[in-house]
Amino acid sequence: MSEAAAGAKISWRSWLALLAALGVVAAVAIPQYADYTHRAQASEAISLMGSAKTPLAEYFADNKKWPGKAEEVAGATTGKYTLSIAITKGAGGAGEIELTATMRNDGVDRRVRGQTVRALSADGGRTWTCKPGTMEPKNLPAACRN
Repeated sequence: MSEAAAGAKISWRSWLALLAALGVVAAVAIPQYADYTHRAQASEAISLMGSAKTPLAEYFADNKKWPGKAEEVAGATTGKYTLSIAITKGAGGAGEIELTATMRNDGVDRRVRGQTVRALSADGGRTWTCKPGTMEPKNLPAACRN
C-alpha cells in the first residue's frame, strides 16, 4: 500500500470524535431552533396588531371614537399562525382601546397555541403598549414582555 493511501484512512476514533461533536452541536441547535420558531409565530400576531395601529389612530382622529370592530379599519386580522385580531376593550368608545391577538390552535407551536397577546392605547392611538395577555412573556419578543 502506498503512503498516500495509508494517510487517507480515517480511524474509528476519528469517526467517533466527529459523531460526538455533531451530537453536541445538535443538542444545542435543536432547542435554539424551537425557541426561534415559537417566537416567530408570536411575532406574526404582534405584526398584525402593529399594522392595525395607524388605521385605528386615523379613525379615532377623524371620528373621536374607536370603531366597533378591528375589521372596519384594519386590513388583515388573521394570519398563518394568528386566528384573530379583535378590539376587546373600548370598541365604539372614546377612551382606552385594547387589541387582542389570539393564536391558532392548529399548526402552531404548543407554547403559543391558543394564547393571546394585547396592545393597548390610552391616548387616541398615539402611543401603544404591548402586553403578554395569556402568553408567557418568555415566548414573546422583548418589546412585549412588560
